[in-house]
Amino acid sequence: MILLGWAIGPWFGKDMEPAERISRLVKLGVGLLVAFVFIRYLNVYGEKPWVQTGDSLRTFMSFMSAKKYPPSLMFLMPTLGLGLLLLALFEKLQDRWSTATLAIYGGAPMFFYLLHLYVLKAMYLAAVAIWGANQGAYYGFDNLPTVWLWSAILGVLLFFPTRWFAALKQRRRDIAILKYL
Repeated sequence: MILLGWAIGPWFGKDMEPAERISRLVKLGVGLLVAFVFIRYLNVYGEKPWVQTGDSLRTFMSFMSAKKYPPSLMFLMPTLGLGLLLLALFEKLQDRWSTATLAIYGGAPMFFYLLHLYVLKAMYLAAVAIWGANQGAYYGFDNLPTVWLWSAILGVLLFFPTRWFAALKQRRRDIAILKYL
């Protein structure tokens, strides 16, 4: 994954025109999604074959089911394909507020990732101390929309320390370890 990111890094340099970058991102994104559907439809590759259940939602869920850890080809193809299409969309929209906000998270992705893990662990330990174990059916919540709500709240709350750290990285280029966080 890191090598793939490194390989397309030059696409985001000053030498490439935005129209060419968008074209490449769309072609690669659509190609990955089409390849995923084709390979998955054949049902000969992947960690678990998909099955037709008679219920269209469950069949779709079976078709899309892929293991995240370790990252499998069947997980990476749709994830990267959609990610590349979103990059093309954001490039095309160039809304200053959303672009600047995403640039903050992109300026310190490892910091955000590590910080969110520790914050989630602290929240988990606090919840277990207050309510005990095994509360709720969905990660300690009673319904899935509550999980999404807390994910959004956490993303907003962690924006501020992430913004601080991204600015620190820009100011202190003399500290080499910061570029990896």
